Amino acid sequence: MTAGQKNFTKSNVVITGGGSGVGLETARLFVGMGANVTIMGRSEDKLKTALSELNSPKAHLFVGDVTLSKSCTDVIEFASKSAGKPVDVLVNNAGVILRKTAEDTNDDEWLRVIDINVTGLFYMSRAAALQMPDGGNIVNLSSTCGAFGAAGLTAYCASKGAVDQITRTMALELAPRKITVNAVAPGAINSPMLFSEHASDDMKNSAIARNQNSIPIGDVAQPEEIARAVVYLASERHITGSILRIDGGYTAQ
Repeated sequence: MTAGQKNFTKSNVVITGGGSGVGLETARLFVGMGANVTIMGRSEDKLKTALSELNSPKAHLFVGDVTLSKSCTDVIEFASKSAGKPVDVLVNNAGVILRKTAEDTNDDEWLRVIDINVTGLFYMSRAAALQMPDGGNIVNLSSTCGAFGAAGLTAYCASKGAVDQITRTMALELAPRKITVNAVAPGAINSPMLFSEHASDDMKNSAIARNQNSIPIGDVAQPEEIARAVVYLASERHITGSILRIDGGYTAQ
């Protein structure tokens, strides 16, 4: 560990959406570095399967819903009691996508995306910050859609734009406490979200191929690549308010 980097052996980490994909891979990395890790999600079965994969006495699960303020407070309290110390790393990974134009998006669909991707992230960040010791870290999962429009993804793009702004603003608010707040902004990832919410099986089955054609590096990201970026942002004390794009050159075009 070089100067300025964090030693995670004494860390207490909470990861939302930790049952699969990027969340699970991030948990795997933190557990491998000796951290206490609590994975949060709505599916107990999925979390139990993930916990068995992590196979560590320092890994825990919490069934909860980020759209409920009390649930967010409860998971922070649970993680603190489980580890015997405050949560000092929060990874806001929970999220959903909606593949519809603005005209086709109904009220309930809009609210669901905003509730999970924005309100849930805010509730979790607030709950963590209220008890987080100086020098802690919050890492949010954003998207290239946070800064660039994508037809047919109105609600999702709006939600990730909000994530970017929450990231920047909370970074300024928490800077006096040496708490860093950053986000990773992936493009297409070979994870469950890439294959969800498509209008047809053909669109679902061609998701990787279609994205590969639009990415200069010629391939979609793997969850572990995004997880390594999350750990990096949680490691560096002088990076805050940053949105790290991991998109194979997509936004450089």
